Amino acid sequence: MLMPIIGRISTLLFGMAILIAGHGLQLAYVPLRAELFGWSNLAAGMLGSVYFSGFLLGCFLVPYLVSRSGHIRSFAALSSLGTASILALALSENYVFWLALRFLVGVSVAGLYLVIESWFNELVVEDNRGTVLAFYTMIALFAMASGQLLLKVSPIEDGSLLILAAMLFVAAAIPICLTRTSQPSQIPSASFSPFLVLRTSTAATIGALISGLVTGSYYGLAPAYGLQIGLAIDEISTMMALGIIGGALTQLPLGRLSDKMDRRIVIFSIMIVGALVSLLMLFSGVEGVPYLMVFYGGCAMPLYALSLAHASDNSASSSFLEIGTGLMIVHALGAIVGPLLVAQAMSLIGAHAFFIVNGLILMLGGSAIFVLTKIRGSAREHFTEFEMATTVSAQGAITLDPRVESEFDEADLGEVPQEVPQEVSQEVAQEVP
Repeated sequence: MLMPIIGRISTLLFGMAILIAGHGLQLAYVPLRAELFGWSNLAAGMLGSVYFSGFLLGCFLVPYLVSRSGHIRSFAALSSLGTASILALALSENYVFWLALRFLVGVSVAGLYLVIESWFNELVVEDNRGTVLAFYTMIALFAMASGQLLLKVSPIEDGSLLILAAMLFVAAAIPICLTRTSQPSQIPSASFSPFLVLRTSTAATIGALISGLVTGSYYGLAPAYGLQIGLAIDEISTMMALGIIGGALTQLPLGRLSDKMDRRIVIFSIMIVGALVSLLMLFSGVEGVPYLMVFYGGCAMPLYALSLAHASDNSASSSFLEIGTGLMIVHALGAIVGPLLVAQAMSLIGAHAFFIVNGLILMLGGSAIFVLTKIRGSAREHFTEFEMATTVSAQGAITLDPRVESEFDEADLGEVPQEVPQEVSQEVAQEVP
């Protein structure tokens, strides 16, 4: 059953992989180039924050663009916007100009993700949504890691890497625009109710926020951190890729473990282990940093997916689509703040503040989750199994999640009595952190 559906979406998967590889390359290139320009850590952090701000705005604006112009035209326009914005980085060293371009790249990337994800949703059926989502997640993560490795292709000092990233953005449009697959009827809009998300699960909200803080600073400042501690570009490339691969390898095992126990315990545990790895980074030699990053990524990267799963356990009284979108927005807000927070610390006490601050963030987040587990017990058993998820996506990937389909389907609840969802709908806001 899997191969026929993969064959149907292979063109979209191929285009998506090319796009994310180019995206990963330009994400890693920008902080390195900022470092070579002599810009401050805070300036480099702002470039990351502005990118995530553009991404967040794109999640709200692009659905309206697609409704007016259609998927293929919108994809071509957004691909052109992203390509032009990346190439324009080579035209000037003006900082304000770079800020504007980073914002535009964020908008375009969010839109490109949305268009591709909406096509996936049109092609898959309920029986294979979980498998397709897992396949999508793994391809996205390994494509992102591949983009980091492309840093080795050419020196940072010239514009070759920008040209390569732009070429990948354009090349991604070829299989997408030539696809014979019919266009989806609509694209999901982003909606956000902070009180609904907090009321549904405080622990999931904290997890998504912490995930945004640490992964936002990872993509926005880890390359600059590597350069400042004396790593070569090849080593920085390896370090960035290993962090992402670490997250890809641990997500499913941690998710399956969380199916067997209170998910908050798993979230708490990996936050604390991630904080300990951050501490270890401070005392390891420079040559060991790239390889220790696989353990840091293995703890930090799965936080979003685990938080989404915990929110799903507690969302019988609400729409999982709305809650999932809300958690994505909480994560994006964290990704906006994270680079600024870490950059300020790096400016004050040096490069090693990168892991000092991220370690403290993980420690504080883990402590908050631990307190919540002591205040309230788990309100009910898991109604759905863990599903893989990635932050290398927009809200379209949430509609691909099978939990959207099964949320109010009583047949999916197995032996759970029919009255449980109504009870949970009253208890979630009061008893489930």
